[in-house]
Amino acid sequence: MDLATRATPPPATTIHRSGRLRTGGAELSWHTAQATTPVVFVHGSFDDHTSWDGVVPLLPPGVTAVRYDRRGHSGSSAPGRTVIHEHVDDLVAVINELTGGSAHVVGHSYGALVALMAAARHPEPVRSVLVHEPPVFPLLAGDPVGEPMREAARAHVGTVAAYIEAGRAEDAVALFAEKVAFGEHWRELFAGPQRAMLAANARTFLEQFRDPDHYALDLAALAAGPVPITFTVGTDGPPAVRRITGILAERLPAATVHTIVGAGHAPHLSHPAEFAAALTRHLDRTRRA
Repeated sequence: MDLATRATPPPATTIHRSGRLRTGGAELSWHTAQATTPVVFVHGSFDDHTSWDGVVPLLPPGVTAVRYDRRGHSGSSAPGRTVIHEHVDDLVAVINELTGGSAHVVGHSYGALVALMAAARHPEPVRSVLVHEPPVFPLLAGDPVGEPMREAARAHVGTVAAYIEAGRAEDAVALFAEKVAFGEHWRELFAGPQRAMLAANARTFLEQFRDPDHYALDLAALAAGPVPITFTVGTDGPPAVRRITGILAERLPAATVHTIVGAGHAPHLSHPAEFAAALTRHLDRTRRA
């Protein structure tokens, strides 16, 4: 899928807004297509709000899609070192300031971690969560199948960080995309301008890598909390994150798991219609609950 080709825009009756939100010393660049049911989208590593371009136009009428660049990505600033707890606080600020204090949250990869941490720490403003393959690698520790996957991913990510420190952002993106996240066909998901965007955001990935708390997910709080959770998982993605999703589903038995056939770690890019359909079913189910 060529991300430089934008999907058909929503109907003209949708109200489009954008702006900047000051929070925690940062300025977040945000964009909304406003209707009634607010859904906040949280992108993954290296990425920005444009990764949701193929999904938002496919959502049903009545959905307010709120997208923003996480601090340190594209249009958003990042004063000093960035840690995941700041990303969580930013998400809560976006919900409070742009949706009236309550919203459904969708997250991809690292953004999925942010969404789940927000649901665990601040359940009041989070109506529900749909996340795709959160990379909670510590869950693979000691697992006879998952441990080798964890070690391989750790080695690759260490090299990615070293490339970024050496000023080799494009090499870092290529290694991360091919070996950790998207597979050998990753360039089919990202056109040239999008690859440049990924490289420009590489420094924030380095801050994530250095953050000792970036995997500090409180599963007990999620299991005991009121927030409905749906995990989406692709059949063709990295084996490590597929296994992590399975472990999360075991630890959170109330959660729903939806498999997207043929998709990998980025169904919102490769299979936007299927991802939008999964989100629509999730919203319908949580509204009925």
